[in-house]
Amino acid sequence: MNVMKGNKQALTKRFGRSVIVLFSILSLCSIVNAQDFKLGVINTQKVVENYNKAIEADTELKTLQDRLAGRLKKLEDEIVTMEERLTKQELFLDEDAVRSAKADIVRKQDEYRQKLKVGQESLMEKQKELLEPILQEVKDLIIQIGKQEKYSLILDKQAAMFVESKYDLTDSLIQQLNEKYKKDKQDKEKSNE
Repeated sequence: MNVMKGNKQALTKRFGRSVIVLFSILSLCSIVNAQDFKLGVINTQKVVENYNKAIEADTELKTLQDRLAGRLKKLEDEIVTMEERLTKQELFLDEDAVRSAKADIVRKQDEYRQKLKVGQESLMEKQKELLEPILQEVKDLIIQIGKQEKYSLILDKQAAMFVESKYDLTDSLIQQLNEKYKKDKQDKEKSNE
């Protein structure tokens, strides 16, 4: 019940923000001559999901995540084996041996938690390292398009409830980014020869 209430509140806040943005745009339109006003909308999430450079970065991150999961799985398996061994042998061991085995299990669990924490932090750093330049590149291209094509306003599609397709610049932006990335990659390969 509380989750639904929270979702309704979040939806109400988002709707409220959208209304404010809409009224701001309408106010701007009334101030600026309608003929001079040029609007563009971009779905930045779609851009990042379809930009080849971002796709490659995501693949690299997934590879690193899988590698971390593999290493952690080995530790997990060791812990399970130690616990099973203790369970089977506990009746035949003295108290010191049981305490020692339990302490070994706790140490191994601590090692697992530490490696998980360090691994997750490393993944977050790598994600930031890979994605920040991509997001900056997307932002720079949006600004460049805005200036070159004399847009008055370019919004993220998430800020709008409805957008006519003629204002959507998303596919054009994806195409430009991928063409530039392909050219840059080819130039880099030629310079390495």
